[in-house]
Amino acid sequence: MICSSCGGETPNDSRFCRMCGDSYLVAPTAGGAARGRRGGQMAFQLSRVAFVMAGILLLAGGGYYYYAYYAHRTTYTLRSEHTANLLDRLTKKPHSVPVSSDPVTINQLAYTYFKLNVPAKASSVLLKGTFIASGGTGNTIEAFLFPETDYVNWQNRHAATPLYSSGKVTMGAIETELPAGAGSYYLVFNNKFSVLDSKTVHVDAALTYYQ
Repeated sequence: MICSSCGGETPNDSRFCRMCGDSYLVAPTAGGAARGRRGGQMAFQLSRVAFVMAGILLLAGGGYYYYAYYAHRTTYTLRSEHTANLLDRLTKKPHSVPVSSDPVTINQLAYTYFKLNVPAKASSVLLKGTFIASGGTGNTIEAFLFPETDYVNWQNRHAATPLYSSGKVTMGAIETELPAGAGSYYLVFNNKFSVLDSKTVHVDAALTYYQ
């Protein structure tokens, strides 16, 4: 008998195909056995092709995910690292001005600041670093970076737009690009919200630029 499903041969007294378990059996005819064998081989080859195609699609999908994931990470890394433009690197000299490395104590209801002067013709200007606060019950501090005009407004409790604002934190990181050209900026550490506790702030940052 020949199985009409898979083309496999089964003894005449069988009710089910020994190859696939199907019950659709037909009696062999002239050349039927050969055709059955060819049909079985073709079905096997088709299933193998389908398996190979599925593997290729799986690999392609995995490759796309790998590329997208690492391309995103690379893009993020490049954006998070400040790299001066090629013209600056080729034609100008790099400068780095440290902000502070000594702990600074800020009394309650007070603040302190560091004035940052960017010289004329400076470009690729960046303030980058970290800070950490200690002391008091909350160990929190606020950090701002203001242009000079906004700093004066902030001092006088008027509306001001900082270039950087940390919120109330114990520690934070600063990475802020500044406009090219001459200008004065103020890195402020604010403890005015604390009524009872003074805070000590350790700053490790630098102003870098090309000129």
